[in-house]
Amino acid sequence: MEKSSQEKLMKRITLVVTHQCNFDCRYCLQKHEDVYMTKETAIKTIDTFAAGISEGDKAQISFYGGEPLLQKELIKELVNYSCEKILSIPNTKLTFEITTNGLLLDEDFIAFAKKNKILLALSHDGLAQDPVRTDRGGNMTKERVDQKLQMLLKTFPETIIMMTVHPDYVDRIAGSLKFFRSQGVKSVSMVLAHGERVTWDDEAFEKLEKEMLKVEALYEQWNAGNDVFRFIPFDNKIKNYIRQRDADSVMCHFGCHKLMVDTNGKYYPCSHFIGRDGFDIGSLEEGVNEEKLESLESKRVEPEDCRECDLRFRCRHTCACSNHGQTGSVSEVSALQCEYEKLTIRLADRAASLLLNESNPAFISRMYPN
Repeated sequence: MEKSSQEKLMKRITLVVTHQCNFDCRYCLQKHEDVYMTKETAIKTIDTFAAGISEGDKAQISFYGGEPLLQKELIKELVNYSCEKILSIPNTKLTFEITTNGLLLDEDFIAFAKKNKILLALSHDGLAQDPVRTDRGGNMTKERVDQKLQMLLKTFPETIIMMTVHPDYVDRIAGSLKFFRSQGVKSVSMVLAHGERVTWDDEAFEKLEKEMLKVEALYEQWNAGNDVFRFIPFDNKIKNYIRQRDADSVMCHFGCHKLMVDTNGKYYPCSHFIGRDGFDIGSLEEGVNEEKLESLESKRVEPEDCRECDLRFRCRHTCACSNHGQTGSVSEVSALQCEYEKLTIRLADRAASLLLNESNPAFISRMYPN
């Protein structure tokens, strides 16, 4: 029998532990307010989540903000409580996930993360960090976050960097990757900033294309022989093609795939839609509202212009949050996203054609895992 949406939602969950942040990033669309999830709401969320876990299941709990480590002590309590609740179920596996700006990281929390299988990803914009990601007092952050990065890499050498590209500093992409590489980073994810606070024009996209050509050359150089450097936009395009996976089904968690629980216990289908009118899909009190969920899913249709495109199964043209952030519609793709997807696919394919040979065993192993 097919599982209900509620059961599907209960394998991965995200708790929005605060709306507040200690950064003031130039592209951020969130309202940073002194709103925090209470311990009572958090415990009830974990209890509801644990009730949907069965023997042998794999479960993941993520903590989100604002800056989630503003609720560091609550997170510790919830991790311990979740382990007691879920790992008591036979043969279950439980992991945790936090994306942080890094400023509040310390040795104690990193040790706690290692002990409890918490994946820590670091938001860092590389050489654009200082002009784009200041703290709430307007102070530069790169030097301080770089120190935290080194602290993190000592315990988690596979730490993933989450880099967002502001159109005013698009010419710093390749230099940023070189910087991360020099620090010992092996994995960088990258997205383009979107929304009403940024403007992408033709000049910015031309610079983006030039930078991506540089990135292609670096990717080929840094994945030669037994060397490893994961540039996630390229890796995903290559892996999804090899494994014949629809890129959106892998990357987009809209709806049933990863439930977001806001500070007040309301449910949302994706982090982008938290607090937005008309996008809540239930709450801790009422459960998942199937009618609202189905209504939102029905609006997420493939754009007509995309239906005849040869790249439609390799591009994120039905990613609801990306579309909504750029066009205001969950089903309308921006020209920027379309061109960026085509560019990324073209360059990733070109790099793969060069690297997929026996002289690059680490790259082949990564793309064709056992």
